[in-house]
Amino acid sequence: MAETEQQKKTMTLEVVNPYEVFFEGRVESVVIPALDGQLAVYPGHSPLVVAVTPGIAHFVADGQEKSFVISEGFAEIGHRVVVIVCNAAEWPEKIDENRAQAALSRASARFNDVTQTEEQRVYARHAMRRAKVRLKMVEEYKKSKED
Repeated sequence: MAETEQQKKTMTLEVVNPYEVFFEGRVESVVIPALDGQLAVYPGHSPLVVAVTPGIAHFVADGQEKSFVISEGFAEIGHRVVVIVCNAAEWPEKIDENRAQAALSRASARFNDVTQTEEQRVYARHAMRRAKVRLKMVEEYKKSKED
């Protein structure tokens, strides 16, 4: 079956976590938070597997940019398919700002507690990063609604 012109300009993005298929659809591009920084992917990208870090991911579908928060995981990139497997993903409007702020406070307290082991401090540092990313996404979302 021959590809249409629209299909040639898009690729399939699938974002999955242990609980659900968070998103599946045709996109024009996607930007993923990776260990080495933001990774932009367009149709025809060379195959690649990358580690995903907590951050804000963006994609363009039908000319509209959408953003979501993503936690740690990995992305498998092909010429016409991007599959992101992560621990969690959230749309900005679904983030509970108070809950994220409370998570940041708890993680900061654990991180600064001198009785914590190094492993516990690493876990707390990761929890702090996830909470900060969620709060940043809420802030960006609020700004976009004001414009």
